[in-house]
Amino acid sequence: MLLSVMIDTASLIASSAIATFVIDSTHRVVHWNAACADLTGMPTVRLLGTADQWMPFYPSARPMLSDLIVAQASEEEIAAYYPGKYRRSRFPGAFEAEDFFPQLPWGGRWLLFTAAPLHSPDGKVTGAIQHLVDITEHRRTDAERTTSQRLLTEIIEGNPVPTFVIDTEHRVTHWNRACEIVMGIPATEMIGTREQWRAFYPAPRPVMADLILSQANQGEYERYYGNYTASSVVEGAFEAESFFPHFPGGGRWLFFTAAPLHGVAGEIIGAIETLQDTTERKRAEIAFAESERRLAEENYRTLFNEMITGFSVHQIITDEQGRPIDYRFLDVNPAFESMTGLRAADIVGRRVLEILPNTESLWIERFGQVALTGVPVTFEAPSEEIGKVFEVRAFRPSPGQFAVTFQDVTTRKQAEVRLRLLASVFENTHEGIVITNTDSVIIEVNDSYERITGYQRAELIGKTPRMLKSGHHGPEFYRGMWLTLLEEGVWRGELWNRRKSGELFPQQLTISVVLDDQGHPVHFVGVVVDITTIKRHEAELERIAHYDSLTGLPNRVLLNDRLQQAIAKAQREQMLLAVCFLDVDGFKPVNDNHGHGVGDCLLIKLADRFRAVVRANDTVARLGGDEFIILLADLADQDGCIQILQRILAMVSEPFLIDSNQLVVTASIGVTLFPLHATDTDTLLRQADQAMYKAKQLGKNTFFFYNGDQDAVEIETQRMIKRVERALSDNELVLHYQPKVNMRTAEVVGAEALIRWHHPERGLLPPGEFLPVIEDSDVMLELGDWVIREALRQMTLWDQQGLRLAVSVNVSACQLQRTDFVEKLEQALREAGRIDDPRLEIEITETAAISDLCHVTRLIEACRALGVQFSLDDFGTGYSSLTYLKLLPVQTLKIDKSFVLDMSRDAEDHAIVSGVTGLAKAFDLTVIAEGVESVEHGSLLLGLGCELAQGYGIAPALSPERLPDWANHWKSDPAWSQAGACT
Repeated sequence: MLLSVMIDTASLIASSAIATFVIDSTHRVVHWNAACADLTGMPTVRLLGTADQWMPFYPSARPMLSDLIVAQASEEEIAAYYPGKYRRSRFPGAFEAEDFFPQLPWGGRWLLFTAAPLHSPDGKVTGAIQHLVDITEHRRTDAERTTSQRLLTEIIEGNPVPTFVIDTEHRVTHWNRACEIVMGIPATEMIGTREQWRAFYPAPRPVMADLILSQANQGEYERYYGNYTASSVVEGAFEAESFFPHFPGGGRWLFFTAAPLHGVAGEIIGAIETLQDTTERKRAEIAFAESERRLAEENYRTLFNEMITGFSVHQIITDEQGRPIDYRFLDVNPAFESMTGLRAADIVGRRVLEILPNTESLWIERFGQVALTGVPVTFEAPSEEIGKVFEVRAFRPSPGQFAVTFQDVTTRKQAEVRLRLLASVFENTHEGIVITNTDSVIIEVNDSYERITGYQRAELIGKTPRMLKSGHHGPEFYRGMWLTLLEEGVWRGELWNRRKSGELFPQQLTISVVLDDQGHPVHFVGVVVDITTIKRHEAELERIAHYDSLTGLPNRVLLNDRLQQAIAKAQREQMLLAVCFLDVDGFKPVNDNHGHGVGDCLLIKLADRFRAVVRANDTVARLGGDEFIILLADLADQDGCIQILQRILAMVSEPFLIDSNQLVVTASIGVTLFPLHATDTDTLLRQADQAMYKAKQLGKNTFFFYNGDQDAVEIETQRMIKRVERALSDNELVLHYQPKVNMRTAEVVGAEALIRWHHPERGLLPPGEFLPVIEDSDVMLELGDWVIREALRQMTLWDQQGLRLAVSVNVSACQLQRTDFVEKLEQALREAGRIDDPRLEIEITETAAISDLCHVTRLIEACRALGVQFSLDDFGTGYSSLTYLKLLPVQTLKIDKSFVLDMSRDAEDHAIVSGVTGLAKAFDLTVIAEGVESVEHGSLLLGLGCELAQGYGIAPALSPERLPDWANHWKSDPAWSQAGACT
């Protein structure tokens, strides 16, 4: 029988919809039903047989209420665990309590739990049973109801209009301060009673709020209030006006409105009644009626004079068609004088447009309608003449007249405008605004705050801003923020918060304290600006300023900072620092053969490989082009550095697959060690650069450690070659053109292309600054090809402008020795569209011509077949052999400027110039002199039969943009023209 009862009990507990568990005398769980598992999220199998029933509810072990029952704990011991939360149950020996358990699912739950002892037949406690009821929603509803009641109380108490509220039992629940002042009865005497009638009547009778609550019929309203009306604004509300003679000062007129209050389900839960003192208006109306009957009596004048509302009487003035056009003052009271600043003695008997000529026509029209029709009007309007806003009530005391009461509502209107403005700002500002009470509980937010945080208003109200904490800031940050806020009344700063989506975001926050009249804090107002975009822009600017835009590696600026830090760390830890200058071998052919897009892709992949091979504390930076700096830190010796360098070389030399192209490059690395060779950043970088050039000389695809014994001149030469190569690829090189003229005829016959370097640091450099250094390098060949192509391109542009000039370019000896020179020249002519009209002349030196006379002769003949002419430059400075001159099929001899400059003072130079001119005529060649810097030089040359010249006395080398204008305006010197005529 007992077993059957136990089975039934277990079955009952298991099937119960109420969360229930049972523990035995050893505090071990013997029942943990499904409802309990659903509520706590803790499965039954986890707890049966254990004493872990506390686990779903608390972060650490502590007795449950059922444990205290089993332990037969005293009431004082129970109170220690559930202070102020427990009470005895109606069951013997049982207790119940309410508490919030944040451990439970769904953000924690409020539970009502009851624990009762279980007894054996002999009365011993064998265990305890505990029921758990989820009352979270009930508690939330209570909290919302409390909030609503508190809000209603705040609204009523802050209302300047006398207001009181009664509940369904007709007991007064609210009696605001305005009620106390007007009625003369303190709230303490009224709240909780049904004696609201005492404020109005000498004997008990229902007030209008009582009738609303009782849902009285029409007869009851008429019985108690006679003239009453249903409200046109609030459904179920009624309005009436009555005189209450027992009020102080001879009684008061009150206009009152009563309306029902509804609960959440729509049921009536009370009634509210508001009162408006209309005594002054009534007195004004009475005063006028009295003035009509007894204008001369003293009581009218007393009433008229004592009114606090402005009062005036007027006669309307109409035109012939009966339309109101003006009105006359008949009488005004002192309040009117005070309100408007107009004295009765100055205005009575006079017309308003005579006194106030700018009176708004709207006033005259409205008052005219009152005087002519007898229909009263009430309106609010500004008076521009007086500068105030009035609440105006006008009525007709007799035909053709009207009386007006004025109430100055300027201050109220200004307050209303300000409130509307503040409300508009609150709702429409882009900044988020949050308002909390002094406990930091959110009571209001605007739309922007919802947008910024991702939470809806309903999710925020009643919570604290702590729900947005990101974890970025420690307790010290918030302590400092609150200390500043409470001491200074405002806190401004940046902090990170978390949106509803989980996204962290930065914000600019300003918190201000709102004080009451006594200077006590009542609210906190936070203004939030989401600065995510600003922070992203800052990060992007930081990236642009410190990182290479192509590879994402640190640039020169960040490299300098990293190098200084690495030096300081190496000094501090007494370790070696390797500064490695890496140049990619074979990168230029990749650009030339496959295009810059493939070259850029190669650099990006190289950067990725560098990141993969170096250590976390190392730095890889890109200087520009195919040059990189690698900082290897924390090195104990040179061997450790070598191992990393070998890995880098192997990594670089692995083939790259880009756009179906398999590309292979290598690297030359120069290395210097800190502090063995230098201690400052500039020297370390320079040493690494020099060592890199040595690595290239050793055959490339290797590294070389700086040792201080390298040939500085050789290294500088290699550096200059590399720099000119980069200048060519970066479009830093330009051609300027020195005009060639016929001094006698003043004809511009051509121009010589002269290279210049727009150096980003040193300005415009002449060719002598860099050409001698690169004379025997591959760069010289590339530069020669570029000069020809650029000169042809410029000739085409001049042709389009109407300027047809022959252009001569200088070709070096190494370029002439190329077997494909003629082929490349023909290709350049075709690409420029000048194969049929080259007008190109190539200038070669004697030295270049005789180095391989047969080859040069064949080359000149091949070029002449393309229409390209040849000039022998600097003639007279070399061998000047008549044999060579006879064999070389050139068309022009160019007299070197060194002879022209001194020919007026040096007889030998004069003789040389004369001889060269004679040779040119003998061999039927054109002769041109360079270095003409004065009128005298030109005159001497003309006297020797040399008409063509160039030099600073004619024009310096000009930019291609300036030369057309110069050519259009240049005139030969008159002395040259005369010398030519004499010749």
